[in-house]
Amino acid sequence: MGTKKIDVSKLPEHERAIIEARRAYKKAWRAANKDKVAEYERRFFEKKLQQQSNSL
Repeated sequence: MGTKKIDVSKLPEHERAIIEARRAYKKAWRAANKDKVAEYERRFFEKKLQQQSNSL
């Protein structure tokens, strides 16, 4: 979504496992909670639109 992906090929094995486990958890959570993800994205872009209209 908003963060850069870390190149795990350059990391030690234990750090790579941690990052891959976190990514798998987040991917599964997003798949199981599509309604929450859609609501978060809607509010995010609503705020961005509000910020743009205020800056004009």
